[in-house]
Amino acid sequence: MTQLGNKIYGKFYISKKNTLMWLFLVVLTLPHMNPAYLERISSIESIMNMWRLMSFAVVVFWTLFIKKHISSIVIIIAAWELLLFITTLFHQGEVYNSVTAAFSVLSIVLLYDVAHDKGEIFLSSQLFCFEIVIYINLITELIYPNGLYTESSSTKAFVGRLYWFLGYYNNHTRYFVPALLFAWLYYQTTRKKGRTLFLTGAIFLSAVLAWSGGTILSLLAMIIVFIFFKNRVHIFNYYTYWMLHIIFFVFVIILKSQNLFMWLIDDFLGKRSSLIGRMLAWDRTLKIISDSPLFGYGIKDSFFRVAEYNVGWAAIHAHNMLLEILYQSGVVGICLWTLIVIIAGKRVYKCCDKEENKIIAIAFLGWCVATLVEPFTSCFLMGMFVIAYYSNSALGSAKNQTERRTLKRMRSAARELSGA
Repeated sequence: MTQLGNKIYGKFYISKKNTLMWLFLVVLTLPHMNPAYLERISSIESIMNMWRLMSFAVVVFWTLFIKKHISSIVIIIAAWELLLFITTLFHQGEVYNSVTAAFSVLSIVLLYDVAHDKGEIFLSSQLFCFEIVIYINLITELIYPNGLYTESSSTKAFVGRLYWFLGYYNNHTRYFVPALLFAWLYYQTTRKKGRTLFLTGAIFLSAVLAWSGGTILSLLAMIIVFIFFKNRVHIFNYYTYWMLHIIFFVFVIILKSQNLFMWLIDDFLGKRSSLIGRMLAWDRTLKIISDSPLFGYGIKDSFFRVAEYNVGWAAIHAHNMLLEILYQSGVVGICLWTLIVIIAGKRVYKCCDKEENKIIAIAFLGWCVATLVEPFTSCFLMGMFVIAYYSNSALGSAKNQTERRTLKRMRSAARELSGA
């Protein structure tokens, strides 16, 4: 084996080619992490923008000229982003923000579309990228418990102090949930516990130190279901998790039944004032949506949203993903979103008893819980749809694929050595 320049590490075959592919995927992924702290440094932000542009160009070339195929889930996500851009342009909103958000989303979903079949190499590369930003963020939380920096009022409608490397504390879920998805898929594929357990602990500690109520609830929901209910897939599955949004919309936003959970909101999390601000934002959003229900208003500047809502700090967005999608893209946008959810989850639901699919479904539970009170649709969260879409065709069988390749290469190397 050593004569061939390759080695077997555990069950998996590591070669120079695989190492280069791993580095290649890391280079394509890292610029889209885009921690909020780096945006404050103009020179670094310019480098990151150039890096993101190069990453996007490479992924598009890979898609169009090497793979020569785009999956249906990516096409529908692209249609949803196009709708957001058109509505933003029509209502003279934040066109630049709309384009940059769509750019990041399409970069990641295309990357996952072309690289998902790389098995452990793909999972390890993505996990490594999340480890970098999450561990750095945790260090900043430990060193600066009151916040690493304060956002300037010239760039934000809401100025707060609880900003760390990843940005404002409520935004961390955008990184935490997909990081947990890759960490546990990596463990399921390789049976190596170290990286998975360390990152899981770092994520939970980061959420507790920042005391982000929505993040803590989403992590607790994932932990409880994973430990006690993950095998009861007839109730706890991908589609029932997405039903939480409809249930929440009816019973909390419409019927105002949140007082039944005040013991959790106030006594445990201490978030009564946050809830009151969100309730005002929900009511105002419903009234605004009624004036343009079909296509919505697109992406608006945060200063405009504050003036439009006139309800205080909670008015930068709708503080609920379903409401925010309705606000930005109307009923048409909700229909496209529903199509994305259904198509992405068909394979996860069909084989919901597989361990890989249970992990994928529980990751979506974390996203669903967090977005009951926040409207996150970032690029890595959207990339989770691609992971779900390919759950049984590639990622779900990554372990078996890798083992088959290992055996094949070992036999080939043995034949070469015996021939020599």
